[in-house]
Amino acid sequence: MERVPLGIEKLDKLIEGGILRGFSVALLGVPGTYKSLFSRIFASEGLMRGEPVIYVTYDRSPEMVREALRGIIAARGGSPDLVEKLHLVDCWSWRIRRAAEEEGVSNPVDFQNVYRRLKEISSSEKNGRLVLDSLTGVISVSHGETQREISEVFKVLKAMLKQNGYTQLYILYSNVYKKMIGPLLYCMDGIFRFRRKLEDNRYRYYISVDRLFLTEHPSELIEFVPSKNDIKLLI
Repeated sequence: MERVPLGIEKLDKLIEGGILRGFSVALLGVPGTYKSLFSRIFASEGLMRGEPVIYVTYDRSPEMVREALRGIIAARGGSPDLVEKLHLVDCWSWRIRRAAEEEGVSNPVDFQNVYRRLKEISSSEKNGRLVLDSLTGVISVSHGETQREISEVFKVLKAMLKQNGYTQLYILYSNVYKKMIGPLLYCMDGIFRFRRKLEDNRYRYYISVDRLFLTEHPSELIEFVPSKNDIKLLI
């Protein structure tokens, strides 16, 4: 089975070369633990390999996402123009009552609308990568929707993307909506947990692979050093 590299060489080596094609992985942790940087490295790696990449943004502006991806790609010796090939699904602009971009969703409150847009893109360009930043953002805007409704739509979305060959990263904040996290994590193929510890008046950052189906992987905490455009594992 094909493995999709994350773009973090030392971590890829620890998980047999990457995530299996079509698998879904949760990036779980409190804010400020570099989950978004991790996901952008994953997206940038896909663009540099010529793969279709879908980036769904609820929590940051499209301009911020594109600028961050350009910086990562340039730092790796690639052309920042590759970002023009990105499918950026804008679920952020509605927050400031601004019209969504062409591939965006004008009413992301209804997750079905997001599902339809992702189905449209992934069906036309298969075997790619998807980042949803963040699944917590989906929950936060889904006014009146129950935990069961969100979970059921998400299961259908995940299965559809897998059928279309999309390897998926979903960012989840571990400190909010705790009752809803469990059912969402249950149906993931993998969980990468991000932590930080305050030591000697500075934060140290750690990642652990809590679960990754059909893959040999370490279970211990691995310290990493984040920078603007990269994550370096201290192993």
